[in-house]
Amino acid sequence: MPRQAMLGNKLRRLRHRQGLTQVAMAAQLGISPSYLNLIEHNQRALNRPLLLKLADSFDVDLKAFSGNEEARLLADLAELFGDPLFRDIEIGEGELSDMVGAAPGVCQGLLTLYRSYRALQDQISGLSERLADDPFLAESSHQLLTLLTSIRSFAEILHDNADLAETRRKKFVRIMLEESEKLTGLVNELFDFITGEGLQGLRGAETPADEVSDLLQARGNHFPELEEAAEALREDLELQLPNSAEALAERLFGRHGVEVRYREANGAGEAELGFDETRRCLVLPRSLPAASAAFGIARQIGLMSQEPLLEARVAKAQLSDPAAAIYRELLAGYFAAALLLPYAPFRDSARELRHDVDLLTQRFGASFEQVCQRLSSLHRPGAEGLPFHFLKVDIAGNIAKRFGGSGLRIPRFGGLCPRWNVHAAFMRPDRIDRQVMRMGDGTTYFSIAKAVIKAGGGFGAPPSYQAICLGCEVSFARRLVYADGMDLDNPDTAVPVGVHCRICERKDCAQRAFPSLVR
Repeated sequence: MPRQAMLGNKLRRLRHRQGLTQVAMAAQLGISPSYLNLIEHNQRALNRPLLLKLADSFDVDLKAFSGNEEARLLADLAELFGDPLFRDIEIGEGELSDMVGAAPGVCQGLLTLYRSYRALQDQISGLSERLADDPFLAESSHQLLTLLTSIRSFAEILHDNADLAETRRKKFVRIMLEESEKLTGLVNELFDFITGEGLQGLRGAETPADEVSDLLQARGNHFPELEEAAEALREDLELQLPNSAEALAERLFGRHGVEVRYREANGAGEAELGFDETRRCLVLPRSLPAASAAFGIARQIGLMSQEPLLEARVAKAQLSDPAAAIYRELLAGYFAAALLLPYAPFRDSARELRHDVDLLTQRFGASFEQVCQRLSSLHRPGAEGLPFHFLKVDIAGNIAKRFGGSGLRIPRFGGLCPRWNVHAAFMRPDRIDRQVMRMGDGTTYFSIAKAVIKAGGGFGAPPSYQAICLGCEVSFARRLVYADGMDLDNPDTAVPVGVHCRICERKDCAQRAFPSLVR
């Protein structure tokens, strides 16, 4: 959707909220009513001088007129109508743009309904697999039929024998009550078995991860108050670069009386991890790499030293309880990254080293994932880093983390296009894969991807495979060492990719998994 189309509708809504006529608003902006009318109908641009006048006259945050929120909403709607559920509905070109511009609240409502639908579909699929062949279900079904038969038999006796002795009548009624109680308990057990949490589990809703992802995108993956708090604490603790787990453990014990302990993984490759309030200790697996151990300790420091700030941010977000817990963990992780990879030194080093992730990991004692994720959060006004997108995918294609800071559309409701290099990275573990990718709308991005193997902890413990992807719009690619030797100016060398198959317009893709609903 053109940016101006979004701003014209937004300006009209602002005028209506202010209760102004076009004549009145035009007078305050110093333009003619006819020119304002053209802007509202997307025939003239809302340029920067007018935006500044708008901010001064109506106390408007200029970020509200960036169009980013509407662009994300449009992308989500495009995915929504790419679902096979809407295969028979024809959406004309520009209809979604008009809908987002004119009724963004209605669009958000549609997305909420669709998320609930997807959640219910996932539940149904999971239940079908779970119920297909389970001995507990077979035994419970037999007990259910037995109880129902027993209750019906005694009910028929009572119904057909009006002259039944009072003692026998009371006995049969007591048996029916007992059998009914057993039936109620069995039904509850069945619901618990089916949903994992009883009847409450049958209610579909937006996933907590979606709630947090939306909030992260809206905040631009940048939290100034956490940056400032981390810088102040770093200076107070007199931390030096690179940060070692040992030094951080000393600070954690000295400030909060919490000891860091390491333990071997058990036979399943899992350790009893986390903070033990009673024993005042943080338990980490001995197999944890040094960078991950340092991050875990820094995160615990953040949780304890910044509890009021974290709780205030969580309360302000007004999320559901599960999403609030995820958001709290995300904020603590952000604080840890800001503590270990301080903003100015890290940004300056990234520029100096041309965003060479491996060199940055060595300089700051961090992991590949930590560095890539930190690069996507450098959005301090006046001291910004490059606008990166960040993606973390497991070997099954599930998206564990995502942030579309470069403008790249990352799907929310479907799988990634198989041509994205984040998939190819799994074929060459621990090597960096480079890619110039051209989307269906002609926008071009440069990205790197690397598969990282995390050991399970002992013999027989399966390792985990995850791919980390970092990318930017191709015009920024020359600032990355990874673009050296690549022909970025030749559009024919870019790999034609899509978002995912359902909404991809490309006709000549041999890797298509599903037919396109666009063509």
